[in-house]
Amino acid sequence: MNSLMQIIVLIPAFFIFLYALYKFVKDDYVFIRRNISLEQTFDIAFTTAWISLLFARIFYFISHTLPEKNIFILFFSPSAGGYSLIGVVAGGMLGLYLVGKYKKILIGRLFDFFTLSFMIALPVGFLGRAILLQKQELVMSLVNAFVYLILTIIFLKLLYPKFMNRTMKEGNMSIFFLLVFSLISFLTTIIDPSKGIVITLNIQLISHVLLLLFSIFLLVKQEKNTLKARKYK
Repeated sequence: MNSLMQIIVLIPAFFIFLYALYKFVKDDYVFIRRNISLEQTFDIAFTTAWISLLFARIFYFISHTLPEKNIFILFFSPSAGGYSLIGVVAGGMLGLYLVGKYKKILIGRLFDFFTLSFMIALPVGFLGRAILLQKQELVMSLVNAFVYLILTIIFLKLLYPKFMNRTMKEGNMSIFFLLVFSLISFLTTIIDPSKGIVITLNIQLISHVLLLLFSIFLLVKQEKNTLKARKYK
């Protein structure tokens, strides 16, 4: 798949992500009180986007074996290879954490705003990617677009209000998304529309399992911290 074409068809999704992030952050009273400006948030967004893109490219070549070819030349070739979605998510998490820590911005709240914005853009991204696919991959991309659209609506209608009125701890939405994302990615990897469930041990499958375990670990840790905080109140 042409990597340059992938970038082009995903540009609308990126602009939707930026617009959603703008709508979430611009009137947020917590960010305003902490003097966290839109400019700072967008600086973080672009920095994180570059890190995500780099990780997505690296992970694609790690998970796709290309024998007898120079991987370094292919990496910088706009016509070779592609980008990995799990690489986007992993790179985005790492980049957002590091940049947020460096700038001393509320990590949990920042993650939740970025997660919601990413979820809103994700169905559009899958629809854009579907243009480049055929047959079974096309069907799976459209199914993913529909699934994430439903999930986004659920997050916006049920979890976002709890996040804003502080009945849900900051960072929980991001953990819930990571849990659902890793589970969907795992199922997408093992389900073949024509053959049913096919489990092949490869880097992609292992990555999805590790991400699922990591999200469970984060959820358990978050719940323990919440219970500990209530205990000492």
